Amino acid sequence: MSWIAARRYAKALMDIGVDRGTYQQYAGELAEIEATIQKTPLLKATLLNRSFSNRSKGDLMRLVFTEKSFSGVVINFVSLLVKRDRIQHLPLIIRHYGDLIDECEGRVRVTVYSMYPLDASEVSALKTALDRALNKKSILENNIDPTLIGGIVLKVNNMLIDSSIRSHLHRMGETLRKE
Repeated sequence: MSWIAARRYAKALMDIGVDRGTYQQYAGELAEIEATIQKTPLLKATLLNRSFSNRSKGDLMRLVFTEKSFSGVVINFVSLLVKRDRIQHLPLIIRHYGDLIDECEGRVRVTVYSMYPLDASEVSALKTALDRALNKKSILENNIDPTLIGGIVLKVNNMLIDSSIRSHLHRMGETLRKE
């Protein structure tokens, strides 16, 4: 399944959730279903086995997850994924669904790569600057990259902002080569 198709499935469920005011509930239910599938090897193997009909796999999903009092919308959604032989892509759909929730609630996830862990004051200052620049509430995740000489690299959605010493030196070298 392509990235685009997974996003379409996530968007369809999100639209229903927004209309009904239950999109957060759906996110929790999807995560619990995915966790159950991952924790239950027999269930996972059955769902991925092409020798079982999609109808019987859908019936199995309804049986397993109706008992846990999931909403009918989520059960039908997951059954549709089974019917269309796309249940193996549930993790990607869940990721897109989370992105849509962030978008709906005015949040943006930012991955900060630094040479060392940022302290609370650095995180706070960076978060304030990003909130102002992006006009959204930023959620920071600090990853350590020992290959950095200094500075930081930010990943915001699909955009990379490289403010590392390495990139500054590289640009300086390019400028000197041109002159």
